[in-house]
Amino acid sequence: MRASWATTALLLSLTLTLAACTREQKPPKSVDDEVHRRDQALVAVVQCLVDHDRIPRSDLSGQPWLVQDKVRGSAELVEWLSVHRETVYEGKTLQAWEDEATAAWPGWRCPF
Repeated sequence: MRASWATTALLLSLTLTLAACTREQKPPKSVDDEVHRRDQALVAVVQCLVDHDRIPRSDLSGQPWLVQDKVRGSAELVEWLSVHRETVYEGKTLQAWEDEATAAWPGWRCPF
């Protein structure tokens, strides 16, 4: 009986310790949340560059993700990004623009 009580006390103590530790930790951000932020940031960056004529029209010609000068998030936009990732617009690569916007999202604003 005494061993049973000691075991119960030990388990209760461990449970309370574990509960205290997990309460202080914030859950990790979901991968989906990070992907969503990056997608939103990419659309905002490209929209900013389009709005201020920073991307040559030849780079935009025939793009299905650009409808009446409005950027739409899509697989085609991500594909375009992969081709233009290292292209420099206004002194920064498109990748650098996207990384900067994602890090500041949702507070990122077009600098032009």
